[in-house]
Amino acid sequence: MKMSLIADILAARGPTMVRISNILDYSNDLSLVLSKFGLTRDEAMLVAQDRAGAIAILTNLLWKGQAYDCEHMDRSKAKELAERIVAENESKDSKYFSNKESASSDSWNDFTDSTFDSGIVISSGNGQYFCIWFEDED
Repeated sequence: MKMSLIADILAARGPTMVRISNILDYSNDLSLVLSKFGLTRDEAMLVAQDRAGAIAILTNLLWKGQAYDCEHMDRSKAKELAERIVAENESKDSKYFSNKESASSDSWNDFTDSTFDSGIVISSGNGQYFCIWFEDED
């Protein structure tokens, strides 16, 4: 991911923790990959998404805070960034995962010790994994 894109995300999000990582792992063990991202090591808590679902979840995470639902950036800018992030970190064989059923879901599986956490993981099928994860406190 380009540094300017990361800077845009961090500038817009304000005080929050954002994990952005790429990992190369040939074990085909998603639980191990999650632990390398610093997340709970339990792939059973992930929800498979299609590409559109992953973009929608990421758009919402960029757009609004998880704790107070306050807007961090314009929704159209958030969608543009989400599409760029996914496009830059996927392949034609990618699989997408989140800890939420959908972008509109108010429930999630905790993967960190933060009050609120959510994100997406992209598996490219060639051992390449990408993760962007947001944590907020109330």
